[in-house]
Amino acid sequence: MKTNNFNLIDSGTDETPRSDYRRKHDVHPTGETVALLKRFDELRQEEADQSPYCNAPWDVSKEFDTVDFFQCAVMLVALLPQLLFIYPILFILLLPPVFINLLYITMLVPQVCDTIPRTFTWKVHCILQALLSIPSTVLAMISLLISRLSICLFGTLYCTFNPGGWSRYRRNIEIIKPFCEGPSLHNHFSDCVAAAAGMVYRRGLMEFTSAFALMFVINPWIKYWITGNVYTADLGLRFVTQVGRPMDDLTLQQVKRNFKRYISRAKNTRESKLFICNPLLFCPHFPYPPRGSKRYFSVGLEHSTISAFVHTTHFKSKSSISDEEWKSRCLSRSAQEPIYRVILWRNNPYHIYTGIVEACISKKRQALEHPMWLISSHKKLSASPAVCLSTGWIDLFFDQFIPHFEYFIRLNELGREAANAMAGGSIGGQF
Repeated sequence: MKTNNFNLIDSGTDETPRSDYRRKHDVHPTGETVALLKRFDELRQEEADQSPYCNAPWDVSKEFDTVDFFQCAVMLVALLPQLLFIYPILFILLLPPVFINLLYITMLVPQVCDTIPRTFTWKVHCILQALLSIPSTVLAMISLLISRLSICLFGTLYCTFNPGGWSRYRRNIEIIKPFCEGPSLHNHFSDCVAAAAGMVYRRGLMEFTSAFALMFVINPWIKYWITGNVYTADLGLRFVTQVGRPMDDLTLQQVKRNFKRYISRAKNTRESKLFICNPLLFCPHFPYPPRGSKRYFSVGLEHSTISAFVHTTHFKSKSSISDEEWKSRCLSRSAQEPIYRVILWRNNPYHIYTGIVEACISKKRQALEHPMWLISSHKKLSASPAVCLSTGWIDLFFDQFIPHFEYFIRLNELGREAANAMAGGSIGGQF
């Protein structure tokens, strides 16, 4: 059994003893808690005999049942008023801070910039962002409160009137417990501003703001009521993985640097930006941790129809940790080079899943791999590939996304002709 050999931040001394609870939920510089690290070790043992290149068996109901219809009915009744009344106001309130953020990264950040300089001007900008965001933050918190109270009310009613409901609830709480108590988004506000700046620069003001506003309204419902509902069905940790085609026509360094060029760089070249902004693509942006910071993780954003905040560990972002230590830290057993770990904390209401995702370069001929460990039930609504935004659907989504990413890497390193040849023309013609 592998054990982690990293010490937690502020672990306390004999003179200032910390409670077991505090020690358990301290956040390591790489972004995990002790409880989550323990779950990592358990997963390594549980998956020792399982192929890292194949999805784990996961039975999914073939038909929608009464629980699925109940969840849909509740979500429709409770969410529709929020979409009709809160979402438009939130969109309008978010426009000023998002616009100022776009101006900042466009005018004050150098072109082709890996990370936004955290200067005095940046600190003033973050203060301005905090002030401009007060109205939208208050409204988003009201929306979240309404959502959580509604979910709690209907979930309580279901557990009370359904045989075995509360026993199932207690089992589910134990399953999600390692994913609770992650770093607060509010405590990393400047990270959120940096991620939003990079994303609005990629996607444009109106497209990003509409998806960003929708995130605050709809994501809590998908996360807590559909994909990881602790009240209505038995939950488990579902393993799905996506592995791309071989990329051993490139060096490891070429593949690795384009990961970061596409995903972490604050501002790209005009050509790269045009590719990243193509409407066919899912767009992740995981900014580097601030320079001079002792932590290895930062807050990032994912963008499609809706946006989503994530906590991202940047493997090998600090030279103080050896390659072997980083590899032992990686959960994937098939990774030749780990790049990112994205932790979808349960206490982050603005992502639609709970679990762990890694992005790596595989031992299998340098293919891109994207293993995911997601909290899920076995109901059709939350797990079927045929249902949009379910844990089964996201598996298929990334199977389709990885070839676009492969094309981007070859486009940068080998040119369009070679990229088109390797893609068979099916992708290159879309750009």
